[in-house]
Amino acid sequence: DCIVWLGHASYFIRLNGQTLLIDPVLGDVGRFVKRLSDLPVSPHSFKQLDYILLSHDHRDHADEYSMKLLSNNNPHTTYLTSLRLDGLLRQWTASSRIQTAGWYQQYQTDTSQIKIYFLPTRHWCRRGLTDTNQMLWGAFVLQANGKTIYFGGDTGYGSHLKEVKELFGTIDYYLVGVGAYKPEWFMGGSHMSPQSAVKAANEMDVKMMIPMHYGTFDLSDEPIGDPYRSLQQLQQKGAIQGQLKLLEVGEILRI
Repeated sequence: DCIVWLGHASYFIRLNGQTLLIDPVLGDVGRFVKRLSDLPVSPHSFKQLDYILLSHDHRDHADEYSMKLLSNNNPHTTYLTSLRLDGLLRQWTASSRIQTAGWYQQYQTDTSQIKIYFLPTRHWCRRGLTDTNQMLWGAFVLQANGKTIYFGGDTGYGSHLKEVKELFGTIDYYLVGVGAYKPEWFMGGSHMSPQSAVKAANEMDVKMMIPMHYGTFDLSDEPIGDPYRSLQQLQQKGAIQGQLKLLEVGEILRI
């Protein structure tokens, strides 16, 4: 079992023999937002995946090029996503193995192998000029082998975060966004700062906090390394109750 950060919000996870990708963006975000950290492996390396998960429709999470490449190399994978995002996925993949879920719903999986749930976040959706919030957005909980992984997705701080502990008990690994948060008066409603992320992790009493959503794409006003340095400072001050794991891109965390 392992977690591998691929940069930004993209993860490869193996759990109880099941392999999956979350929000895979394997290159640039369109023509204008260039990738600043190299993908640690060839995009063609991802084969025989069991699941591909998409949290919402923003282009730094749902990428047409990446999904078409992955669908060609993984014709039997199952896609798990939010309500109304299946139309976009069907255009890109031509797959009939697409499941959508609303908040607090569980996907149809072999529960003897893995359980996967869709949870709310404080965020929004849009890809074009006229489709604001026509698709749902959210987070994922993965459970198998006695382990619980919470992929927090894109979110501002809110009461929905405390609910995760109430619903699922101990969170072993919290994959939490800490970037694209400045200016905070504008971005705070949809992205957490490192300080807010630490507050959420402490309130949920997570065992390990694994930061994401920074260092790969320049999406806001803070310097690209700001979240990393801020978390190191918070750790030095003793502000983080659980363990902080600042993964390198491509590093394998065995769990």
